Amino acid sequence: MRIVCIDIESFYNQEYSLSKLTTEEYIRDERFETIGVGVVEVDGDFRKWMTREDFRTWARKQDWKKTAILCHHAHFDGAILTWRYGITPVFWFDTLSMARAVVGGFGKSMSLAKLAEHFGIGVKGTEVIAAKDKHHRDFSVAEWAQYGEYCLNDCDLTIGLFRLFMNGFFAHMERQLTAFPKFELKLIDRTIRMFTEPSIMLDPTILRGELADLIMLRETALANSGVTREDLMSNPKFALALEALGVDPPTKVSATTGKMTWAFAKTDKGLQDLAEHADPRVQALVAGRLKNKSTIAETRVERLLGIESRGLLPVYLNYCGADQSHRFSGGDKLNLQNMPKKGAIRSSLCAPPGYLFVVVDSANIEARVVDTLAGEEEAIEVYRKADRKEGPDIYCYMASKRYGRPITKADVQERQFGKVLKLACGFGMGGAKFKETARQWGLPPMGDAEADDAVSDYRAAHPRVVALWRRAGNMFEDIRFGRHNALDPGELVWTCKEGLVLPHGLVIKYPDLR
Repeated sequence: MRIVCIDIESFYNQEYSLSKLTTEEYIRDERFETIGVGVVEVDGDFRKWMTREDFRTWARKQDWKKTAILCHHAHFDGAILTWRYGITPVFWFDTLSMARAVVGGFGKSMSLAKLAEHFGIGVKGTEVIAAKDKHHRDFSVAEWAQYGEYCLNDCDLTIGLFRLFMNGFFAHMERQLTAFPKFELKLIDRTIRMFTEPSIMLDPTILRGELADLIMLRETALANSGVTREDLMSNPKFALALEALGVDPPTKVSATTGKMTWAFAKTDKGLQDLAEHADPRVQALVAGRLKNKSTIAETRVERLLGIESRGLLPVYLNYCGADQSHRFSGGDKLNLQNMPKKGAIRSSLCAPPGYLFVVVDSANIEARVVDTLAGEEEAIEVYRKADRKEGPDIYCYMASKRYGRPITKADVQERQFGKVLKLACGFGMGGAKFKETARQWGLPPMGDAEADDAVSDYRAAHPRVVALWRRAGNMFEDIRFGRHNALDPGELVWTCKEGLVLPHGLVIKYPDLR
């Protein structure tokens, strides 16, 4: 497979840039203009800076079924290549995604300039700053040639990073990696294609109706609150409004400052309790605050309407976007991972003609991972039997042990108790927190003794999970001193000087342990 590194330089100015627009908006905008394209063959001699016309001619002669493209931020360059030039390579490589997996997180910049400096492979130029407000026609011959050197240097830096990551640069003690994990490379390629090759359509009628409903609900809540929007938006004024109704404003200790502050976030228990206050005026005041303080739902609908007006919905996810866990994060000011399960927004997503959406969920995945890591054989056998349709699922099984009788899916409340107990207590939750979590999950209120008893039941039934917690606690000493020990009996997860090495070779990092 032939690999070429491609870097595209495009027009931008004060109003039209990636700092003002999303990637999708910028590339689909009528102002978009390619200034030039740099192409460097990774293991070959081809190296050229081209005008858009020359690049288009060159691209038409390439066999993209046998040629992969390497970029730093392939969402951007890849979308331009696919949407503007009709290029779909056999594979996408992206050093930005790879960098997030290898060295990313905890506030580190993943820019090409910073990564090149970090690894000592070269220095990124600054010619792009001088290109602001310049169309292709505005460059002199010398300026355009200089801009080309800048672009080709970016290609060289990208190739340098690529070679470092592909050739086992990141090795973790004895578990050395000879190359970036192949499965992860495939995952990066698929992640890029979700954006560059969109297929999801949006229903504008549903979205416009949802936006109108959201605005009406917000304005109704404001009218019913009996105060002004300014009173609802200001913490001190909202506190005064509560006091005027004879209610002490809820407070909490700030996780940031350690000082007392208002507990007015929608996730704060104090505000949640006031939403169910006996005085309907207090309920209306809190409802007004919640509806007017956050307009995330409205903004999301407006953004989707904007995308619909320009074409299909590109799904932008950041591979290894979460600092520590390597989970995906949303990108381009949209996160399709946290869409409401029900409602108009999800209904507005339409499969292309001839296709259907299929909802897929990994059954009991959190519990399965914990029990497998711990070697909890009794629970693992329950999963096996349930998968073969030879026994109850793990939540019914857990509830049956708790209630002392067979629980089925028909016993909705009892099974829900088993589910909360299994999921919440697998990570060391205590009685007080379990009591609150069960309430949030819709279970009837329980006393402290009942909650403590339930947690004790879980721990008695899962001795290996409890032992796993202890081993996990000891792992920090191993990480701090760079020792190489297995976390779990099956030796799936190991410690190293950076953190925990996962089965696929990536590391959950714990920097600066003391």
